[in-house]
Amino acid sequence: MRVSAAIEAFLRYCAEEKHLAPNTITAYRQDLAEFGRDVRGSRQVRAIGPIDVLAYRNRLSTERKLSPATVKRRLACLRALFAWLVRRDVLVASPFAKTELRIRLPARLPRCLNRRDVRRLMRHRAEQGPDYALAIAMLLATGVRVGELTALRLLDLDIGSGRFTILGKGSRERTVFVTDPRLREEVREYVAERHGRGVQSVNERLLVDERGRPLTPARIRHAIAGLGRSAGLERRLTPHMLRHTAATMLLESGTDIRFVQRLLGHRSIMTTQIYTHVSDRALEAALTRANVLGNLTAASP
Repeated sequence: MRVSAAIEAFLRYCAEEKHLAPNTITAYRQDLAEFGRDVRGSRQVRAIGPIDVLAYRNRLSTERKLSPATVKRRLACLRALFAWLVRRDVLVASPFAKTELRIRLPARLPRCLNRRDVRRLMRHRAEQGPDYALAIAMLLATGVRVGELTALRLLDLDIGSGRFTILGKGSRERTVFVTDPRLREEVREYVAERHGRGVQSVNERLLVDERGRPLTPARIRHAIAGLGRSAGLERRLTPHMLRHTAATMLLESGTDIRFVQRLLGHRSIMTTQIYTHVSDRALEAALTRANVLGNLTAASP
């Protein structure tokens, strides 16, 4: 089997049997296409050995100068492809079996907004129109991924109770809650305005533009970046930053980390625990500002 054919067969397996999300399939395709170009897709997969994997890793790092996180993701995707080929008896062993690849990632905390910036953002969100204004509020209130938000259908909404059904990574369903009555009313008014007169199917997407076209993650990212600039935020604003912000604010308000894990759709609580470091930093900053012992010393006679 040629490398190009193996890649296409693996992507079909991921879509049809594993039921991975379309965004995940797109990311896999991009990652594997890089390897296909690197080794020439016409080569037989049996001819790929450990030396090819090492050379590919080195080219990604040195020639392409990709970040360690990107290199690690590309190699993880490639490893999954060869593991699948072994399970399908196309290969006896994966070239990764005799390859030691260690890529150290720098410790990096999630980027999130402070409460002052969140308030500023909420004041300016209407500048982008009702579609993006609602998207921003939903991202902050629920912590969903932007792809999950754009996939949300009218069928998935129970506006009265504020329960929304999300189809997350790996086709895993979870429920998120909109508890703020003002936001629930905003969703109700939005549905009446955008869908009330011409609902064709409950499978229609919630977020659509004036022409009834579903909003895409790319359009929301572009609008959010523009909103960040108009709101005067120093950093480039992204939908994932709003997800990080939602998780951090929940933990700082005392929400149990297991509830935050369920809300975000993390399979492992270890993924959620990174937000506790952000909360610890906020605690440290608060204690530094309080300076209890210093104030006592200063006040002593």
